[in-house]
Amino acid sequence: MHKKIGYIAFFFAVAIFLYGCHNDKKEQQDVVARVDECVMRTQDIFVRVPPEFLKNLDREQFFRIVEDWVDEKLLAEYAVNNGAENDEEIKRKLEEARNQIFVDYVRNKIISQRIKISERDVEKYYLSHQSDFIRDRAEIHALHIHTPSKVIADSIKKMLAADSSFCAVARKYSSEYYDRDSCDLGWFSKSDILPRLVRPVFSAKPGEVVGPVKIDEDYHFFKIIERGDEGTVRPLEQVKDEIYGRLFSARFNELLSNLLDSLRAAKTVVIDTFMIDSLSQGGKNVFRKHSSAGDSFQ
Repeated sequence: MHKKIGYIAFFFAVAIFLYGCHNDKKEQQDVVARVDECVMRTQDIFVRVPPEFLKNLDREQFFRIVEDWVDEKLLAEYAVNNGAENDEEIKRKLEEARNQIFVDYVRNKIISQRIKISERDVEKYYLSHQSDFIRDRAEIHALHIHTPSKVIADSIKKMLAADSSFCAVARKYSSEYYDRDSCDLGWFSKSDILPRLVRPVFSAKPGEVVGPVKIDEDYHFFKIIERGDEGTVRPLEQVKDEIYGRLFSARFNELLSNLLDSLRAAKTVVIDTFMIDSLSQGGKNVFRKHSSAGDSFQ
Protein backbone atom coordinates (compact mmCIF):
# COMPACT_ATOMS: atom_id res chain seq x y z
CA MET A 1 0.00 0.00 0.00
CA HIS A 2 2.79 2.46 0.92
CA LYS A 3 4.55 1.79 -2.41
CA LYS A 4 1.30 2.40 -4.26
CA ILE A 5 0.67 5.67 -2.44
CA GLY A 6 4.29 6.64 -3.06
CA TYR A 7 3.84 6.11 -6.80
CA ILE A 8 0.64 8.18 -6.75
CA ALA A 9 2.48 10.93 -4.91
CA PHE A 10 5.30 10.92 -7.48
CA PHE A 11 2.89 11.14 -10.38
CA PHE A 12 1.05 13.97 -8.69
CA ALA A 13 4.31 15.83 -8.10
CA VAL A 14 5.09 15.56 -11.83
CA ALA A 15 1.61 16.83 -12.59
CA ILE A 16 2.24 19.88 -10.40
CA PHE A 17 5.35 20.71 -12.42
CA LEU A 18 3.67 20.13 -15.75
CA TYR A 19 0.25 21.60 -15.27
CA GLY A 20 0.17 23.57 -12.03
CA CYS A 21 -2.92 23.00 -9.89
CA HIS A 22 -6.66 23.60 -9.71
CA ASN A 23 -7.45 27.21 -8.88
CA ASP A 24 -10.52 27.91 -10.98
CA LYS A 25 -13.27 29.15 -8.66
CA LYS A 26 -15.80 27.10 -10.61
CA GLU A 27 -13.83 23.96 -9.72
CA GLN A 28 -13.43 24.61 -6.00
CA GLN A 29 -16.22 22.36 -4.78
CA ASP A 30 -15.44 19.48 -2.40
CA VAL A 31 -12.09 21.01 -1.49
CA VAL A 32 -10.04 18.73 0.78
CA ALA A 33 -6.93 20.89 1.11
CA ARG A 34 -5.64 24.28 0.01
CA VAL A 35 -2.21 25.84 -0.40
CA ASP A 36 -2.79 29.51 -1.20
CA GLU A 37 -4.86 29.43 -4.40
CA CYS A 38 -4.06 25.81 -5.21
CA VAL A 39 -6.68 23.29 -4.08
CA MET A 40 -7.02 19.53 -3.83
CA ARG A 41 -10.54 18.18 -4.32
CA THR A 42 -12.05 14.80 -3.52
CA GLN A 43 -11.95 14.04 -7.24
CA ASP A 44 -8.15 14.41 -7.18
CA ILE A 45 -7.98 11.58 -4.66
CA PHE A 46 -10.50 9.36 -6.43
CA VAL A 47 -8.72 9.50 -9.79
CA ARG A 48 -5.36 8.66 -8.24
CA VAL A 49 -6.26 5.77 -5.95
CA PRO A 50 -7.57 2.57 -7.61
CA PRO A 51 -11.08 1.63 -6.43
CA GLU A 52 -9.87 -1.63 -4.88
CA PHE A 53 -7.54 0.39 -2.63
CA LEU A 54 -9.87 3.34 -2.12
CA LYS A 55 -12.60 1.41 -0.35
CA ASN A 56 -10.11 -0.02 2.14
CA LEU A 57 -8.37 3.22 3.12
CA ASP A 58 -8.92 4.41 6.67
CA ARG A 59 -8.93 8.01 7.93
CA GLU A 60 -5.20 8.00 8.65
CA GLN A 61 -4.35 6.82 5.14
CA PHE A 62 -6.62 9.44 3.54
CA PHE A 63 -5.00 12.08 5.72
CA ARG A 64 -1.53 10.88 4.68
CA ILE A 65 -2.41 11.18 0.97
CA VAL A 66 -3.71 14.71 1.45
CA GLU A 67 -0.80 15.72 3.67
CA ASP A 68 1.65 14.33 1.07
CA TRP A 69 -0.06 16.51 -1.54
CA VAL A 70 0.38 19.59 0.65
CA ASP A 71 4.06 18.78 1.30
CA GLU A 72 4.72 18.17 -2.39
CA LYS A 73 2.99 21.40 -3.42
CA LEU A 74 5.06 23.37 -0.93
CA LEU A 75 8.32 21.70 -1.96
CA ALA A 76 7.53 22.00 -5.67
CA GLU A 77 6.85 25.70 -5.34
CA TYR A 78 9.98 26.13 -3.25
CA ALA A 79 12.00 24.33 -5.93
CA VAL A 80 10.63 26.60 -8.67
CA ASN A 81 11.41 29.69 -6.61
CA ASN A 82 14.97 28.42 -6.23
CA GLY A 83 15.71 27.93 -9.90
CA ALA A 84 14.50 24.37 -10.58
CA GLU A 85 12.85 25.39 -13.84
CA ASN A 86 16.23 26.50 -15.17
CA ASP A 87 18.05 23.29 -14.17
CA GLU A 88 18.92 21.25 -17.26
CA GLU A 89 18.43 17.88 -15.54
CA ILE A 90 15.00 18.97 -14.28
CA LYS A 91 14.06 20.16 -17.77
CA ARG A 92 15.08 16.80 -19.21
CA LYS A 93 13.14 14.81 -16.61
CA LEU A 94 10.05 16.96 -17.03
CA GLU A 95 10.23 16.56 -20.79
CA GLU A 96 10.56 12.78 -20.41
CA ALA A 97 7.62 12.69 -17.98
CA ARG A 98 5.55 14.92 -20.26
CA ASN A 99 6.26 12.71 -23.28
CA GLN A 100 5.44 9.54 -21.34
CA ILE A 101 2.13 10.99 -20.16
CA PHE A 102 1.19 11.86 -23.74
CA VAL A 103 2.30 8.45 -24.99
CA ASP A 104 0.13 6.81 -22.33
CA TYR A 105 -2.74 9.01 -23.48
CA VAL A 106 -2.36 7.75 -27.05
CA ARG A 107 -2.15 4.16 -25.87
CA ASN A 108 -5.00 4.24 -23.35
CA LYS A 109 -7.37 6.92 -24.63
CA ILE A 110 -6.99 6.66 -28.39
CA ILE A 111 -5.73 3.27 -29.54
CA SER A 112 -7.27 1.13 -26.78
CA GLN A 113 -10.65 2.81 -27.23
CA ARG A 114 -10.73 1.77 -30.87
CA ILE A 115 -10.37 -1.93 -30.12
CA LYS A 116 -13.54 -4.00 -29.96
CA ILE A 117 -13.27 -7.70 -29.15
CA SER A 118 -16.58 -9.58 -29.38
CA GLU A 119 -17.63 -12.81 -27.71
CA ARG A 120 -17.69 -14.35 -31.16
CA ASP A 121 -14.06 -13.32 -31.72
CA VAL A 122 -13.06 -15.00 -28.47
CA GLU A 123 -15.00 -18.17 -29.28
CA LYS A 124 -13.59 -18.36 -32.79
CA TYR A 125 -10.03 -18.03 -31.49
CA TYR A 126 -10.68 -20.70 -28.86
CA LEU A 127 -11.97 -23.22 -31.41
CA SER A 128 -8.99 -22.69 -33.71
CA HIS A 129 -6.33 -22.75 -30.99
CA GLN A 130 -7.47 -25.50 -28.64
CA SER A 131 -4.03 -27.07 -28.62
CA ASP A 132 -2.86 -23.97 -26.74
CA PHE A 133 -5.18 -24.75 -23.86
CA ILE A 134 -4.41 -28.42 -23.14
CA ARG A 135 -3.73 -28.98 -19.46
CA ASP A 136 -0.21 -30.10 -18.62
CA ARG A 137 -1.32 -31.04 -15.09
CA ALA A 138 -4.51 -31.83 -13.19
CA GLU A 139 -6.57 -28.83 -12.06
CA ILE A 140 -9.54 -28.23 -9.81
CA HIS A 141 -12.15 -25.49 -9.68
CA ALA A 142 -13.28 -24.96 -6.10
CA LEU A 143 -14.89 -22.62 -3.57
CA HIS A 144 -13.09 -21.79 -0.34
CA ILE A 145 -13.79 -20.75 3.25
CA HIS A 146 -11.06 -19.83 5.71
CA THR A 147 -11.23 -19.01 9.40
CA PRO A 148 -8.67 -18.89 12.22
CA SER A 149 -11.35 -19.76 14.80
CA LYS A 150 -12.15 -23.36 15.82
CA VAL A 151 -15.52 -22.28 17.20
CA ILE A 152 -16.47 -20.70 13.88
CA ALA A 153 -15.06 -23.70 11.99
CA ASP A 154 -17.34 -26.02 14.00
CA SER A 155 -20.34 -23.80 13.19
CA ILE A 156 -19.43 -23.75 9.50
CA LYS A 157 -19.16 -27.54 9.45
CA LYS A 158 -22.68 -27.89 10.90
CA MET A 159 -24.18 -25.39 8.45
CA LEU A 160 -22.56 -27.04 5.44
CA ALA A 161 -23.72 -30.45 6.65
CA ALA A 162 -27.23 -29.00 6.71
CA ASP A 163 -26.89 -28.08 3.01
CA SER A 164 -26.48 -24.34 3.61
CA SER A 165 -25.21 -22.36 0.62
CA PHE A 166 -21.42 -22.56 0.63
CA CYS A 167 -20.94 -18.98 -0.59
CA ALA A 168 -23.61 -17.67 1.79
CA VAL A 169 -21.68 -19.21 4.67
CA ALA A 170 -18.43 -17.83 3.26
CA ARG A 171 -19.92 -14.36 2.97
CA LYS A 172 -20.80 -14.42 6.67
CA TYR A 173 -17.85 -16.25 8.21
CA SER A 174 -14.83 -16.49 5.89
CA SER A 175 -11.93 -14.17 6.71
CA GLU A 176 -10.92 -14.21 3.03
CA TYR A 177 -14.28 -13.35 1.47
CA TYR A 178 -14.28 -10.45 -1.00
CA ASP A 179 -17.31 -9.12 -2.84
CA ARG A 180 -15.29 -8.94 -6.05
CA ASP A 181 -14.53 -12.64 -6.37
CA SER A 182 -16.82 -14.11 -3.71
CA CYS A 183 -15.54 -17.43 -2.33
CA ASP A 184 -14.54 -18.75 -5.76
CA LEU A 185 -10.87 -19.73 -6.04
CA GLY A 186 -11.18 -20.40 -9.74
CA TRP A 187 -8.99 -23.13 -11.24
CA PHE A 188 -5.75 -24.19 -9.56
CA SER A 189 -3.21 -27.01 -9.65
CA LYS A 190 -1.45 -28.88 -6.86
CA SER A 191 1.45 -26.46 -6.91
CA ASP A 192 -0.88 -23.53 -6.22
CA ILE A 193 -1.98 -24.65 -2.75
CA LEU A 194 -0.31 -25.66 0.49
CA PRO A 195 1.18 -29.17 0.28
CA ARG A 196 -0.95 -30.43 3.19
CA LEU A 197 -4.11 -29.42 1.30
CA VAL A 198 -3.26 -31.32 -1.89
CA ARG A 199 -4.36 -34.80 -0.82
CA PRO A 200 -7.78 -33.94 0.69
CA VAL A 201 -8.66 -31.47 -2.06
CA PHE A 202 -7.49 -33.43 -5.09
CA SER A 203 -8.94 -36.72 -3.88
CA ALA A 204 -12.45 -35.22 -3.62
CA LYS A 205 -15.10 -35.44 -6.34
CA PRO A 206 -17.17 -32.61 -7.85
CA GLY A 207 -19.92 -31.57 -5.46
CA GLU A 208 -18.10 -32.78 -2.34
CA VAL A 209 -17.21 -30.50 0.56
CA VAL A 210 -13.76 -30.91 2.09
CA GLY A 211 -13.01 -29.70 5.60
CA PRO A 212 -12.35 -28.44 8.03
CA VAL A 213 -8.69 -29.05 7.23
CA LYS A 214 -6.46 -27.57 9.93
CA ILE A 215 -3.22 -25.98 8.77
CA ASP A 216 -1.25 -24.45 11.62
CA GLU A 217 -3.83 -22.24 13.37
CA ASP A 218 -6.21 -21.92 10.42
CA TYR A 219 -9.18 -23.96 9.23
CA HIS A 220 -10.03 -24.46 5.54
CA PHE A 221 -13.15 -25.68 3.75
CA PHE A 222 -13.42 -26.41 0.03
CA LYS A 223 -16.33 -27.25 -2.25
CA ILE A 224 -15.21 -28.96 -5.44
CA ILE A 225 -16.97 -27.57 -8.51
CA GLU A 226 -15.11 -29.20 -11.39
CA ARG A 227 -12.06 -31.33 -12.10
CA GLY A 228 -9.78 -31.14 -15.12
CA ASP A 229 -7.40 -34.00 -15.78
CA GLU A 230 -3.99 -33.66 -17.37
CA GLY A 231 -4.26 -33.73 -21.17
CA THR A 232 -7.79 -32.35 -21.32
CA VAL A 233 -8.68 -29.02 -22.92
CA ARG A 234 -9.51 -26.15 -20.59
CA PRO A 235 -13.08 -24.90 -21.09
CA LEU A 236 -13.67 -21.59 -22.82
CA GLU A 237 -14.85 -19.93 -19.61
CA GLN A 238 -11.52 -20.69 -17.94
CA VAL A 239 -9.38 -19.18 -20.71
CA LYS A 240 -11.70 -16.42 -21.92
CA ASP A 241 -9.71 -13.62 -20.27
CA GLU A 242 -6.43 -14.98 -21.63
CA ILE A 243 -7.85 -15.12 -25.16
CA TYR A 244 -9.24 -11.61 -24.84
CA GLY A 245 -5.78 -10.43 -23.78
CA ARG A 246 -4.13 -12.12 -26.76
CA LEU A 247 -6.61 -10.64 -29.24
CA PHE A 248 -6.43 -7.21 -27.65
CA SER A 249 -2.62 -7.23 -27.66
CA ALA A 250 -2.45 -8.30 -31.30
CA ARG A 251 -4.94 -5.65 -32.39
CA PHE A 252 -3.25 -3.00 -30.25
CA ASN A 253 0.18 -3.70 -31.76
CA GLU A 254 -1.31 -3.60 -35.25
CA LEU A 255 -2.97 -0.22 -34.68
CA LEU A 256 0.12 1.19 -32.99
CA SER A 257 2.35 0.04 -35.83
CA ASN A 258 0.01 1.56 -38.43
CA LEU A 259 -0.14 4.83 -36.51
CA LEU A 260 3.63 5.04 -36.21
CA ASP A 261 4.05 4.28 -39.93
CA SER A 262 1.71 7.14 -40.82
CA LEU A 263 3.40 9.54 -38.39
CA ARG A 264 6.87 8.67 -39.69
CA ALA A 265 5.69 9.19 -43.28
CA ALA A 266 4.51 12.71 -42.39
CA LYS A 267 7.79 13.72 -40.73
CA THR A 268 11.45 13.86 -41.64
CA VAL A 269 12.96 11.14 -39.48
CA VAL A 270 16.72 10.59 -39.68
CA ILE A 271 18.56 7.90 -37.73
CA ASP A 272 22.33 7.99 -37.97
CA THR A 273 23.26 4.31 -38.20
CA PHE A 274 26.97 5.21 -38.31
CA MET A 275 26.68 6.80 -34.86
CA ILE A 276 24.77 3.77 -33.60
CA ASP A 277 27.53 1.48 -34.91
CA SER A 278 30.13 3.66 -33.21
CA LEU A 279 28.25 3.53 -29.94
CA SER A 280 27.81 -0.23 -30.09
CA GLN A 281 31.43 -0.91 -31.03
CA GLY A 282 33.18 1.63 -28.87
CA GLY A 283 30.63 2.62 -26.29
CA LYS A 284 33.17 2.86 -23.48
CA ASN A 285 35.38 5.23 -25.45
CA VAL A 286 32.42 7.39 -26.39
CA PHE A 287 31.33 7.43 -22.76
CA ARG A 288 34.80 8.54 -21.62
CA LYS A 289 34.89 11.25 -24.27
CA HIS A 290 31.56 12.74 -23.24
CA SER A 291 32.32 12.34 -19.53
CA SER A 292 35.58 14.26 -19.90
CA ALA A 293 33.65 17.02 -21.65
CA GLY A 294 31.31 17.34 -18.70
CA ASP A 295 28.41 15.41 -20.21
CA SER A 296 26.83 12.29 -18.72
CA PHE A 297 24.87 9.36 -20.07
CA GLN A 298 21.70 8.61 -18.11
